[in-house]
Amino acid sequence: MEEAKVEAFEKTYEVTRRLFSGSDLKSTLSAIVSVTVDLIGADYASVVLFDDEGQVLEEFENLSNLKPLSKRMRSDGITQRIISTMKPVFVPDVLEHKDTNPALKESGIRSYVGMPLVSNGRAQAVLYVYSTKSNAFDRHHKMLTVMARFAELALRNADLVQEMKTLAIRDGLTGLYNYRYFYERLDKEAERVRESGSPLSVVFMDLDNFKFINDTYGHLCGDVALKHFARTCQRLVRSTDVVARTGGDEIVMILPSTTGEEARCAVRRIRDALAASPICLSESGEPQQPMTLTMSAGVASYPEDSKDVRELVKIADQRLLEEKRIRRGSIHSRRFCNRSERHRTAHSM
Repeated sequence: MEEAKVEAFEKTYEVTRRLFSGSDLKSTLSAIVSVTVDLIGADYASVVLFDDEGQVLEEFENLSNLKPLSKRMRSDGITQRIISTMKPVFVPDVLEHKDTNPALKESGIRSYVGMPLVSNGRAQAVLYVYSTKSNAFDRHHKMLTVMARFAELALRNADLVQEMKTLAIRDGLTGLYNYRYFYERLDKEAERVRESGSPLSVVFMDLDNFKFINDTYGHLCGDVALKHFARTCQRLVRSTDVVARTGGDEIVMILPSTTGEEARCAVRRIRDALAASPICLSESGEPQQPMTLTMSAGVASYPEDSKDVRELVKIADQRLLEEKRIRRGSIHSRRFCNRSERHRTAHSM
């Protein structure tokens, strides 16, 4: 009796260790498939994960003689039924089951079970086990239910691990990459350009009059302005570009395979987008006149400005400061001219 208990605990520990040892979603799905096959005695298994919109997010299976599960799913098929009802489907003999996909019948599969994997009140995934024998899972209904619960916990753990990874590299306010990740990627891009010789640009940007916004409307409104700035930058770059917040209202971009002129075009697009999308700020909650955000930027590029990629950061930062001085001077000049014009007009009346 004692030996049986110990053996059960050891088996539970081994299942848990294998399911929770994955460092990412793909390895977790792979573990679910391999553990299910070993525990149930199935010939094959597959698992498909869906996002909140019902689109396939990730999948894994050890069936090699069929196209991927996501490619053979039908809108009125078994998988969709499991997702919508959140109930398992047991098929003891595919030859007598009219709803089974014909491709599965032709592959030599004779029985299978589909189990919903539920999280937050919805079926986020479907786990299948397959056998080349009919009625292979008739005595495994309870074990499959337990396996599904283990798989659900493993997927939740994978989600938490991914969230922790995201928090480690993302800025909490804007959702952009943080200072640490920016320099990690910069070093990787430095290696890439040394090998390929392709161009690379670094862009430093910050908002004009950000202190005025904070002082006049309050820091909550300053956060609104900063998030609007961040979203605008993120929306207008490629998936291969890196957009990071390195402190305050400072946003930095790494633009791989981008010349200095192309980087300046990217800056102009961001400026134009800010000009086209004013925001309303208010410290009292009362409606205010829309405010158009403006920004200053500095661009430095490899290899034209420096062959040291880290040096590009310093150059771009210096050019940002130079542009801010020029822009402030231009604003002061316009204000002086306006005051002089009003002064002349008053004296001529």
